[in-house]
Amino acid sequence: MNQYHLFEVLGHGKDSTVYKGRKKQTICYCAIKRVPKTAKARVLQEVRAMTALQHNNVLRFHSWCETRNHLWLVLEYCVGGDLLTLLKEEPVLSEDSVRGFGQDLALALQHAHANGLVYCDLKPSSILLDEKGSLKLGGFGLSQKIATVQPLTLQQAKRASPAYMAPELFQSGPQSTASDLWALGCILYECAAGQPPFSASSPTQLVQDIMAADPAPVADVSAAFEDLITRLLDKNPATRIGWEDACLGW
Repeated sequence: MNQYHLFEVLGHGKDSTVYKGRKKQTICYCAIKRVPKTAKARVLQEVRAMTALQHNNVLRFHSWCETRNHLWLVLEYCVGGDLLTLLKEEPVLSEDSVRGFGQDLALALQHAHANGLVYCDLKPSSILLDEKGSLKLGGFGLSQKIATVQPLTLQQAKRASPAYMAPELFQSGPQSTASDLWALGCILYECAAGQPPFSASSPTQLVQDIMAADPAPVADVSAAFEDLITRLLDKNPATRIGWEDACLGW
């Protein structure tokens, strides 16, 4: 990492820290993610996924390196921070803003799926905003190839975000394009309603609600938005909304 200056911390993950950085003798700013070597398999999966994806709504990957105790990823720097931070500052966004976010996310996921990847862990902290307010999808460490996708292992389940997991995943179902769409619906709902569609404090109750309960209606949104959320949060993955409607749902 001798080629880079490290500045302030931009954020923390479960076992990672992200710094603002700048390549020495340039004005090229970047985000530099530090991860312990124990997470090497996940980091390499993230590197493989992001190297394979070239899309305006996918975070750009620049390079990675290994030091004695850590792995370092050099990534695109997004001045707007992550969606989780934005929602803490302003929990309820306008339907117009949510529409734009939804289209950006749907296009990013569609690109990943078209390139043979299921994202597997969509959540607000993995979604970045650039200076124009466009969304960038990052954090591909739990992504899987569609051809070999498997149910979550115990270790993966501990890293995943239950509030955004589709009901079939709690019945040992595999991750799929449909489970990514469910997570998309959860995020759009949260942006418009101020909280995820299912948010019980008890893990057991949360799973029960995801499996069997209907989310409360979102206030002050159009019928088209309400219909889109209902179709994204269809508990049956076989009848959940398709990509064409998800990208052009309004």
